[in-house]
Amino acid sequence: MSPNKGSSIIKYCVLTSTTALVLITISILPLAKKAYRWNICFENTLNWINEKEESLEEWNLSAKQSLAVGVCNGAVYEPSLK
Repeated sequence: MSPNKGSSIIKYCVLTSTTALVLITISILPLAKKAYRWNICFENTLNWINEKEESLEEWNLSAKQSLAVGVCNGAVYEPSLK
C-alpha cells in the first residue's frame, strides 16, 4: 500500500465521521427544542399549582407533579378541581 493511499483512507474516514456527527446533531435539535418547551411548561404549571391552588396544599409533591405532567401532555385542558 502506498503512503498516499493510507492517507486518503484516513481522510475519507474523518470526513464520513464528521458528516455523520453533523447529521445526528441536526436530527436531535427538534427533539431538544420540544423537551425544552415541555420542561418550561412543567415548571410553570407546578409553580401555578403551588401558588394559586390552596385546595391542593395537602397534596404531596408526587401528586402535584402528576397533575403537571397531565397538563403539559394535554390530558388536562382546564384543570377544575371538585
